[in-house]
Amino acid sequence: MTTLDEFSSGVPLRTGTGATVLVVDDESAVRRFAIRILERELYVVIEARDGAEALDLVRTGVTPFEVVVSDIVMPRLNGVELMQALAPSHPELPFILMSGYATSALSDLGIVTPCSILAKPFPPERLLAEVRRCIRGSPETAPRAPRTRPS
Repeated sequence: MTTLDEFSSGVPLRTGTGATVLVVDDESAVRRFAIRILERELYVVIEARDGAEALDLVRTGVTPFEVVVSDIVMPRLNGVELMQALAPSHPELPFILMSGYATSALSDLGIVTPCSILAKPFPPERLLAEVRRCIRGSPETAPRAPRTRPS
């Protein structure tokens, strides 16, 4: 697992595909699960405990992220707010949202389809398939940000 201190040092910790994934979740068990799956496939994985920490990591620009895998409901800055904050400066950065909420509940939060959403719990194969699809960058298969309802 890559820690913030190791990330900040700029020392490459893993080799493999070269794709760097940012995993954002306030639940450490979910972060560890996702990190373990991705590192087995030789992705470079950086973690953040919430959207605010993730926002700082992306904005530093020390390393480019190929995809962000983020929980939706988190303290300080949720996954949708993180996407909205990064959209102006990183419009091509794909997001995979993770949620324990039903799709209808996500709609109530202002998140409408199309949006790449992984329903928790999800099998390892599903996470890997979504990450691979987003990294390939097909506009039809890797939505960049959800549309939100006007207030």
